[in-house]
Amino acid sequence: MDDAHCVELNKRMTNEDLYLLENVKSHTFICDECGVELIPCSYKKAINLRKPYFKTGKNKEHKPHCFAKTVSKIREQAKKSRITTEEGFPLSYPNCFNLTAAKSIKQSPEVSDEKGADTSHSRRAAKADLGVRQKNNYVTSSFQTVVDQYFNFPYDRDRKLNFEGITGSEYRDVFQKILNPVGKQKFRFQSKDDENKVFYSTLSWEKPAITENTITVKLSAGWWQEVDGKKQNLKPYYIEINIASWTQTSINHLNERLKHIQQLVKGTDKKAAIVFVGRQDRETDFYRFTCNEPRLISLKVF
Repeated sequence: MDDAHCVELNKRMTNEDLYLLENVKSHTFICDECGVELIPCSYKKAINLRKPYFKTGKNKEHKPHCFAKTVSKIREQAKKSRITTEEGFPLSYPNCFNLTAAKSIKQSPEVSDEKGADTSHSRRAAKADLGVRQKNNYVTSSFQTVVDQYFNFPYDRDRKLNFEGITGSEYRDVFQKILNPVGKQKFRFQSKDDENKVFYSTLSWEKPAITENTITVKLSAGWWQEVDGKKQNLKPYYIEINIASWTQTSINHLNERLKHIQQLVKGTDKKAAIVFVGRQDRETDFYRFTCNEPRLISLKVF
């Protein structure tokens, strides 16, 4: 299996999240569908050639009603093609983000024509006798969960999403990739208006610059020009993260994750991205993005 529920962290973890999790053995993982205990495997990048995965223990099986394997196959298919049909999106997903929301709050059930395999959020909503399912999208306070939904379902980004503090009604409206200037442009406004967005970009290889009040992270996006026959990023975009009010634990955690994720993709064909809620400077430095909230920063390997 490619994902499991972490009991201690109370959230779903993907197989690649195991690379970034400290002391994996100290955590307990269970199937998000039926609750059977799962064992994390092949998560030591320096040793294991196979990608991480979860499996059941000896003499343990998923419960008869469990759709975990079906869901896993659907998720794999979603990486290559659109899985939304005329009947709707076949899995339960967060369509509302609010930092203050309880993690498993569900919206009021409504009859829906969404069918097929879904996660544990929708299992209790099934109406087997009628052959229909209740509307089972849910509210989340986990930024990582929303980020995973965006990246793990690249062909289904037109799903609904109400993200507190950001305009837009769909995943593709809320998220914005930081794009390079093109042609004769020397900079590029990344959003239509001066507003907060969920921005993302792959990271540069440079180490973050750390001061008492800020962490500055350079991105691979920027003003790329040909110099002596080679493309160079002469003016990279960067994120200025205000850490003045952060705890030392939050600061250390971000620094460690930035270092770890760059080591993780080094020498591979994978990319490391940073995803954050922030704003582009439209007055003094168009290449500068600002970000303040540690809970609204995520790192992603893809």
